[in-house]
Amino acid sequence: MLKSHCFSFVVVAASVAFMGCAAPEAENPVGADDFAVGLETQDPGDPDPRPPGSNNLFNPGCFWNPNIQAAYRLLAQKPLYVDAQGNISDTISYLDQVTSACRNQALKYLARCALPEGSSMTDPDTNITYNGWLGLADQWKTQVLSSDNQWWVTSCLLEHLNGYGIEVPILLQGDRSELQPTSAQITEFQVPESRAWGNLFAPNFVANVCYFTNMATSCYVNQLFDERICDTSPYCNLNLVGNCNTACFYNPIGGFLHCGSSGNKHISVRVKDYDWYGSDCEIPE
Repeated sequence: MLKSHCFSFVVVAASVAFMGCAAPEAENPVGADDFAVGLETQDPGDPDPRPPGSNNLFNPGCFWNPNIQAAYRLLAQKPLYVDAQGNISDTISYLDQVTSACRNQALKYLARCALPEGSSMTDPDTNITYNGWLGLADQWKTQVLSSDNQWWVTSCLLEHLNGYGIEVPILLQGDRSELQPTSAQITEFQVPESRAWGNLFAPNFVANVCYFTNMATSCYVNQLFDERICDTSPYCNLNLVGNCNTACFYNPIGGFLHCGSSGNKHISVRVKDYDWYGSDCEIPE
């Protein structure tokens, strides 16, 4: 069953309309080998277990806030680092329009998805350092965010959304070397939940999500994903495309699982159990 939440970025459309036409890329004076960034562990610290394990507590109301979406798009148009210390731009005025808690979450999960473990980025306005973890866009440090990596970062952010308000360990999987879990991790995270794809850095962003058969059997999936991906945000644009078995197919030519317009650029997530969904799932004893 298709469930769609439509929204409009009218509030910010005028101020960000220029984003569809990126200016010619300026030469970045900082080389990839120039970065020696000291790490400061942010509260509550790095996720556990090892990558591609993570935990999700990204508030959907923050993620879907038009100012956060606009800030992400501006950051993508230039190298993420503006200096050898790993500072990001201090001219993203959209970040000043949200609460400090939302600003912190938006940058925390952006760093977690984009940068690898051992790297970090610092918000010069708050002097807070955010540690990398999954490394899906390491090149972004010194280059504009590539088209492919826009999809990967978006999928990763979507799978970290959680409107339930309880931090939950998750395991991510995808067609990237950074997203290959061990057999022990798969055994620990025994419940396949969903796949997500989309490109928040492009106009008319839609969050496409499919669910696995076990979720359809045990849970009220429309209600569940509405709460997890959207919560109460009026800006949420969720397209719940149905069961992943029908939404995705194996591409024998490319040798990968193809989901919608993403090609292979989608991420699935597994959890340990159904407990955190509360009454949205009914598991037989």
